[in-house]
Amino acid sequence: MNWWSDYFSEVWEPLSHLIKVKRDTALECNFLEQLMVEFGHSSLLDMPSGSGRIALEMAKRGFDATGIDQNETAIEKAKLSAQKIKKNRPQFQVGDMRKMHFNRTFDTVICAYNSFGYFSEKDNADSLVCMGNALSEKGFLLLENHVLETLLPVFTPKEYWQYEDYILFEERVFDFQTSRLKGNWTLVDKKGERKQFQSSVRIYSYLELTRLLKTAGFVHFEPYGSYLGEPFEFGDDLMLLLAIKGK
Repeated sequence: MNWWSDYFSEVWEPLSHLIKVKRDTALECNFLEQLMVEFGHSSLLDMPSGSGRIALEMAKRGFDATGIDQNETAIEKAKLSAQKIKKNRPQFQVGDMRKMHFNRTFDTVICAYNSFGYFSEKDNADSLVCMGNALSEKGFLLLENHVLETLLPVFTPKEYWQYEDYILFEERVFDFQTSRLKGNWTLVDKKGERKQFQSSVRIYSYLELTRLLKTAGFVHFEPYGSYLGEPFEFGDDLMLLLAIKGK
C-alpha cells in the first residue's frame, strides 16, 4: 500500500506551510549550514524535498542544492519557487528515494521531518543505500527521524492539531510484532469536508538504524536531540542523526 502518495498530496502539501513555518526552516537550515561549513561542504541533496523549503533556503545561502520527491505537484511548486532565485538556482526532479540515480555526487544529504521508514524492510534499507551512493567520499547524511527511544516514551493513542481552518486528527497504534506505527488520519478542511487516510511507518531503534546505515556505507554517527545541537537523550522529541560515509 503506497499510503504516502495520497497522504502527502492531500494532507501534507495543503498544510506544509502551516506546519513548517519560516522560523522552523531558518532553524533547521542554520544547523545544516553550520555543519556544512564545518565539513567544508558546498553541495546538498534534499530528499524527499516536498515543495523545496530546505533546498530553496540553502540555495539562497549560496549552496549548490538539489531536491528530489515522488510528488509531482510538490516538485512543480518547488520549480516555480526556484525561478525567483536569480543566482545559484536549485534543481528539482521527480524521483523515488528507493531507486535514485545521479550522474554526480553530493557533499551532504538531508532527510528531514520523519521521512524515513515508510516502506518495506528491504525498501527502507535500499533508500539508505541510495543516500550513501549519492554522497561523495566522507560526505554526510543528516537524518531527522523518530526512533523507538523518542516515540515510545511519549506515545499517545490519539492526537489532533489545528492549522488555521484545518483540523487534523490521528488515531494510532504501535504494532509490536512489526515495530510499525500505524495511523488513521482524518483531515477536516476549510469547507468542513472530511478526508481519511492511513499510514504505516517502521520505527527503528537507534541500534537497528545505525546497523542499517553501516551496511549502507556509513561509519561514524553523532546523534542530536534538536536543531540547536544538544546531545541526544532518551525521550527527546526527535533524533537528528549525523551519519558520515566511510571509504
